[in-house]
Amino acid sequence: MRFLSFLKYNRESFGAKIFYLFTIFLVTFYVAFTAFFVYYQSRTLRQNLIYEGKEFAKHLAQSSRLGVFAESEDLLRDPVQAIMQSKGVMLVQVFSLDGGEPRLLKRAEKAGAAESPYGDGRLFPGGNIADMLEKSGSPLYFEGRDRIEFWSPVMSGEAHSAEGYSEEEALFFERDSTGTKDKMIGLIRIIFTTEHMRNSLKDLLLKSIFVPVIFIIPGWIIAYFIVRGITRPLGKLTEGVKAIETSGSFRKIPVETRDEIGRLATAFNDMAESLQKREVEKQQLEEQLRHSQKMEAVGTLAGGIAHDFNNTLSTILGYAHLLQKRIDRKDPAGRYLEHLLSSARKAAVFIQGLLTFSRKEVYNPRPENLNDIVRNAKGILERFLGEDIDLKVELSEEDLIIMTDAGQIDQVLMNLATNARDAMPEGGSLTITTGSAEPDKKFLLSSGGGERGRFAVITVTDTGRGMDEHVKERIFDPFFTTKETGRGTGLGLSMVYGIVKQHKGYIDVITGPGRGTTFKIYLPLSGPVNEKKVTEPLPMPGRGSETVIVAEDDEDLRRLTAVILEKNGYNVIEAADGEDALRKFMEKKDEVQFLLLDVVMPVKNGKEAYEEIRSIKPGIKALFTSGYSIEELNRKACYEDGMDFLPKPLVAEKLIRKMREMLDKG
Repeated sequence: MRFLSFLKYNRESFGAKIFYLFTIFLVTFYVAFTAFFVYYQSRTLRQNLIYEGKEFAKHLAQSSRLGVFAESEDLLRDPVQAIMQSKGVMLVQVFSLDGGEPRLLKRAEKAGAAESPYGDGRLFPGGNIADMLEKSGSPLYFEGRDRIEFWSPVMSGEAHSAEGYSEEEALFFERDSTGTKDKMIGLIRIIFTTEHMRNSLKDLLLKSIFVPVIFIIPGWIIAYFIVRGITRPLGKLTEGVKAIETSGSFRKIPVETRDEIGRLATAFNDMAESLQKREVEKQQLEEQLRHSQKMEAVGTLAGGIAHDFNNTLSTILGYAHLLQKRIDRKDPAGRYLEHLLSSARKAAVFIQGLLTFSRKEVYNPRPENLNDIVRNAKGILERFLGEDIDLKVELSEEDLIIMTDAGQIDQVLMNLATNARDAMPEGGSLTITTGSAEPDKKFLLSSGGGERGRFAVITVTDTGRGMDEHVKERIFDPFFTTKETGRGTGLGLSMVYGIVKQHKGYIDVITGPGRGTTFKIYLPLSGPVNEKKVTEPLPMPGRGSETVIVAEDDEDLRRLTAVILEKNGYNVIEAADGEDALRKFMEKKDEVQFLLLDVVMPVKNGKEAYEEIRSIKPGIKALFTSGYSIEELNRKACYEDGMDFLPKPLVAEKLIRKMREMLDKG
């Protein structure tokens, strides 16, 4: 396992690769250099040996002329012994030429000298050695496996004087009959062994073994520091990348140099900082996405229960309204009925708040002055908060015109007031102010992005207990509440959040334990109000006499609606669903003038029934109702823009007024 780990490290380590490559380079360089050096020294030693052998041969040939001429071994002893003293000389032979044939005069050798096959001087590669020397007039050499043989002619004289002889030699040498001064009278043979040269090369090779100590080991040390200087920053880079990958943490890598490694470290630090910023932004976006998904989940739940709940509330409100008209206001039962209506209206507001929170409620914005909305809501808030909480309202002097549905802003204020009241069980103060501001880019980005501009601002500040960071982060989550079980739904602030987002606004919370809480709500400013707001109540519409088909699959609500319409003079034909409505229309199509259709019904929905009836009787009026959200109706393909629509729960006055308006238009 360790060996495999070692191999894996060597295969994957950049530093190890550089170190091994550098080592291979040094070894290759050393081997090549040593081979060249040995070759060069071998060649030099050989050339020196050849030069030395020629010089020895020439010198012996010159000093042995008298001995060869006199054929005296005594005269040859000293010159031969002098040559034999030289290192590497193994054999010396002196020959005289007797009738042209070599004859051995003197022989000296060292132990271990081997005789050459050409020792007689007559058989030699290329011919007779005497003839070869006579032609060349200079020493010759021949190389064997472990020796070099040198041959030199012994001449009768040299041009040392005008006659060609020295004074001593002139007594012995005279001109021959041919008149030739120089004459070859003998041969010299010297054998040098190459063992000394081989030993010198061996010593050279042995010495070259220590070259790695001088070159390779220092080279390794230099390579180590070079590789360490490269790989240490790279290792820190690797550790930094792994730290970011595993834990998301990041520490700056120290920049120790200004070279490419230093620039790489700087670039990594910049990249890591950028990635860290992006990671923070990503986490913020993910948190916003999760928050939106929670809101969407509650919205889906609200849309699913709204239809049946709104039908039930419509029935309760309708019958309670009918009872209210028949009971004297002074009757104690009237007060009970008033409480019943109040509770039913609160339930209706709750359902509308759920749909608004999910941004699925029918939203009919128009230009409104925010100051007027807050001013009108002050009285209701004072009664709601009670005497132990001091309500202060400070309105801006400028008109703050926003596109809104005033009822939704009332709901925002009511929910914030509820939150403040619960935070001040022993009393306190609640301050509501209005103004305008232009949020900076940092605030907009932290709140989900958006275009910069001027916003109307509602500031709601209480002197309650405040919240810690953990609670603050979750206050807009659906169903999150710090209240006791049964005292809160956890949807109040979620509804506030949904309404603000529906207005394309922002909400900011400033709080802390024991420091109270401040909500700042930013709503986009719009143009001026075109018409002065009418505050007087609208008069009740006149009675009708038209024939109306009421198509509603909830029997209780259908019967109630029929009673309300009949009490207002209308002739009512009840239908259980769209198919039933179409069938009853066909029976009395000349009499029917108006259709009141629930959008979602079994067998045939309200839209399908209306389209078939309109194809038979063009121009017939139809008012659609539903307890479902607009988004759910669109999903079911039961709704389209331009339809006259009245959301449930139905209020008798609104229903009669809307029908009368549509019928009077003709």
